[in-house]
Amino acid sequence: MQQARELRAPSPIDMRALIGPAVMMALGTVLAFFSGPIGALIILIGYIWLAVRSLPAALAVYVIASPFPLGLTLHHHHVNLSDMMAIIMTIKLVVDTVRDSGASLWDRFAKSPFWRPLALLIILSVLSLATTLSHSTTIIKILEYVEFFIVVVAVGRQADLDESAWKPVIVALFGIAALLSIYGLYQFLFQVGPASNVVDTHHVRADAVFGQPNAFGGFEAMVFPIAAALLAYGPKWVKNGWTWAALVLIALGVIDSFSRGAWVASVAAVFFMGVLAWVARGKTMINRKFVFPAVIVPILLFVVVDLLGKTNLSHHAAIISYQSTGERARSTVTALFHPKHHFDTNQRLLIWKAALNAIKSHPVLGVGLGGFHRYVVLHPVPGLVSAPPMAHNLYLEWGADLGVLGIVAALWLEWSWLKNAVSGVVTKVRKLSPFELALGIGAFGTIVSFVVHDWVDFMIDHGVIVPLLLALAAVWALNARRRSGESQ
Repeated sequence: MQQARELRAPSPIDMRALIGPAVMMALGTVLAFFSGPIGALIILIGYIWLAVRSLPAALAVYVIASPFPLGLTLHHHHVNLSDMMAIIMTIKLVVDTVRDSGASLWDRFAKSPFWRPLALLIILSVLSLATTLSHSTTIIKILEYVEFFIVVVAVGRQADLDESAWKPVIVALFGIAALLSIYGLYQFLFQVGPASNVVDTHHVRADAVFGQPNAFGGFEAMVFPIAAALLAYGPKWVKNGWTWAALVLIALGVIDSFSRGAWVASVAAVFFMGVLAWVARGKTMINRKFVFPAVIVPILLFVVVDLLGKTNLSHHAAIISYQSTGERARSTVTALFHPKHHFDTNQRLLIWKAALNAIKSHPVLGVGLGGFHRYVVLHPVPGLVSAPPMAHNLYLEWGADLGVLGIVAALWLEWSWLKNAVSGVVTKVRKLSPFELALGIGAFGTIVSFVVHDWVDFMIDHGVIVPLLLALAAVWALNARRRSGESQ
């Protein structure tokens, strides 16, 4: 049988070679506080230098930059710095591919185990230009999807399963998630946020820099499975005090976001991670090394946040009686049985009704990728307080935007992610190293978190989706190794 072709492994990272680019980007960051465009340009020059030296390091910086709105305005459109970083990584990867005679652009960018449903999604997105309510919005969204699901995943895939290449990316992911959680804790404790986000009388739901608590909670909930899996099953270098501190802060971010979708998604991720670990290696995998970081730590932090909710550190805050941590947890269940008695749930049902109306009126090509908001503005649903930016459900969002086949694409894509994540871990072809096993289980948990949370939200946005993209890159690498072993 012909041996499967493998992509060339990444070169070892020379940390000394990264000092110059790092200094230039740090200088640009400082200057950005005084002049955004000049600072952004200097950051980009340093980033080009960095990408030439090390693509994994460039991906790590992309991970750090993606949640922030820093960027440039071109032709009345704001372009995030992370978008321009993605373009630079694309050019670098194309150049590397041309120089490497053993690989093709298809191998580099598109030969993932989930390319078929992804191709359907992209094709439907392009076709939706025929019926879109805003061509500029749809074109921007298509470019975003190419950046997210093709470029970033392909760059992450180039790290293969090399621990030295993944290390800066993982450190960057945990670091930015922890820092955002610290900022979110500050918002929660001192009620730094709008009155609409008030919880437990003197506090607000944390949203960090995302501007929306559900997005912040969703981001942290997708990072948490990777951190928990690496601490439970990973190599020694990741089991240190810094990783434990990051895990605690990440779990704290999930909880003080007060995002019920993120809470349920985290529980589902931990449960199915345990099931996968059991199936892959036996019931001995469900031990204290897994249970403590994945279960005990979040429970303890839930109690801590509930106790902190009884404090009042912001004496100028608006005193509004609203749900405590425990009350919001209970409402997650009661809202299912009495949705009309819960304002948030009732509004969510009206949003879903609007999405169904869009699907009924545009069943073939939809209202255009990213066009649901404009559709609701033009066709408001009685009782809906304001036009939502999205449908708060992945299937309804893509159904409204792309037609009925958009729902098919969503189901097919998520099934492909989950199936390949499982097959990458449960393999008899080769024994996985501790890092590979932990990364695979964590990636599976991240995908589960995304799938569950997107029943009530829509997490495909800048910064928020980065953990999922890294998980997909890991799944791609694991399956490539599995197929390579089967062909030998």
